[in-house]
Amino acid sequence: MTNVPTPEERRAIEAKVSPQRRAEIEGLVKSLAPVIGDFVLAAITPLKERIKELESRPTLRYLGIWDASRTYPPGTFITHGGSVWHSDLDSTGVRPGEGGNRIWKLAVKRGGSK
Repeated sequence: MTNVPTPEERRAIEAKVSPQRRAEIEGLVKSLAPVIGDFVLAAITPLKERIKELESRPTLRYLGIWDASRTYPPGTFITHGGSVWHSDLDSTGVRPGEGGNRIWKLAVKRGGSK
């Protein structure tokens, strides 16, 4: 934890600073503010872009047993024939395992009987 002066301590410290020294400090702060602002902006801009990219990705979600009448958005997981499938594209009525691997990809294959 940092030691932050109380308001009373701060006023006592400020009372000891001469007007000339105060003007020097204020000038220094005013000259550094744009530099610090540019530095912070340059540091956070790539992070903001990365967050935007991550948030634009499809949300992974399980939507239950496959239903031919339902539209499945990208990122969807469903169950069909005992296996779990992942949708890479929007689809309606395309049965998992049919239509090649463009829409549905097998995520977890059902186990065999013993």
